[in-house]
Amino acid sequence: MKAAIFDVDGVIVDVRNSYHHAIKETVKHFTGKELSLAFIREFKFSRGINNDWDVSVELIKHLGFEPPPYEELVEYFEAVYDTLKDKEELILPPKFFAELRDAGIPLGVVTGRPKRDLSYLFDRFGLWEFFRCVIDDDEVGDKNLRKPHPFPLHLCVECLGAEGGMYIGDNNADYEMVKFYRKIYGKPMEFVHFKKVFKEHLPADFSTENPEELKEYILKNLMTHQGV
Repeated sequence: MKAAIFDVDGVIVDVRNSYHHAIKETVKHFTGKELSLAFIREFKFSRGINNDWDVSVELIKHLGFEPPPYEELVEYFEAVYDTLKDKEELILPPKFFAELRDAGIPLGVVTGRPKRDLSYLFDRFGLWEFFRCVIDDDEVGDKNLRKPHPFPLHLCVECLGAEGGMYIGDNNADYEMVKFYRKIYGKPMEFVHFKKVFKEHLPADFSTENPEELKEYILKNLMTHQGV
């Protein structure tokens, strides 16, 4: 049995008006410096930093400032995010996942979101029912094991009882996680690059910005592994 495992930010939901603005405001709060969203995105993606709290820390360092205590930064960041989270819009609607689930494909999620943020999003859009396993940052625990470390992907594959499958992501951290997963855990795992929001070039087994093409690729390549 093989599974389709999804990233959340940039794949299931558009976070350009939420998390990216929260990074901008957090950095401004602790440094007094205003960075463009374009610079923030380039910095985040080029360096493969998945967690947006960590992006904020690294940007503060990049500007020559000493970061505040991590807990203080997280508290401020989340307070800003809470004012922006209702601006998030779905990229892949529930119908997309319903069709995959009804075809017998096990679905999972591996995300760098903390549980509180993920729960709000999934409650808001009614997404819980489609995924057999959801691994968020709180499930991982150890900061050193966050994506792009392959441990979160390993947790999800084991939780699903799958023998590999494909991970659908949108940035370099996603690609690196899959690459390291293949190397460390030795199970087959495709990297599918869904570039609906961000168009950066990444090595991938399949790449598309079209949700219908994405769905058809998943169905074509995974249905034969489900015994249906």
